[in-house]
Amino acid sequence: MSRSRSRLFNALAQVLLILTVLMIAYYAIILVAPGIFLNPFPPPVRVAVAPIGTPGPTGTPTVTPTPTRTPRLTNTPTRSLTPTLAPAFAGTPGVTQTITGTRTPLPTPTFGLPPTATPTRAPFNYVARVEYQRAINYGANWAGIAGYVLGLDRKHQTNIVVRAWGDAPLGPQGQEIASGIAPQWGISGFEFTLGDRPATGAWSVQLIGDDGQPLSDVVHIRMDGDPRANLAFIWFEQNH
Repeated sequence: MSRSRSRLFNALAQVLLILTVLMIAYYAIILVAPGIFLNPFPPPVRVAVAPIGTPGPTGTPTVTPTPTRTPRLTNTPTRSLTPTLAPAFAGTPGVTQTITGTRTPLPTPTFGLPPTATPTRAPFNYVARVEYQRAINYGANWAGIAGYVLGLDRKHQTNIVVRAWGDAPLGPQGQEIASGIAPQWGISGFEFTLGDRPATGAWSVQLIGDDGQPLSDVVHIRMDGDPRANLAFIWFEQNH
């Protein structure tokens, strides 16, 4: 009887030890990857909002020209002093200076109102900005392209055709979806899944109008398999 009870206590102690190790491993996994599906209280989803003001670049950075300084006209007068003795008036002797030379005239200043600043008008109705980030919604075992579409009033616009094509799985023919199909990214959210792991390749995204004509420039996406940048998030915003 005593041996059976001792064996029972030993078995219970081993089970308790195993459960303790599993519990420590469980909390360690949640600490390292809080977005994992095992976490009953995952962190809130962060949806980036485009900054208010002038829309960002359209995927291709522009170089600000360096202002050049306009050289001023050189003023190099030639002065030659030729003292000559001449009879002074009223009987007082004196010296007369004769100054000869050439002076380049300075430009005549003009005054008026400054030129009116003309706002930059994009060639397409929508401009775009891309940001690579970790997909908090899905974790590291996912890769894709997502974003949303805003109008002139900075409100979400749904039912705008978004076309994506490129490497697998989209292929050269690509896919077309409507903005608003993926509300987890916003009211006008859209999403293209590229795989169940960080992807490597190049893709292109563009807004298309009802008449089949492009509404935005082509946005080029490139990924190199980095789990910290397995999501390419695109803001489309109407410019005019």
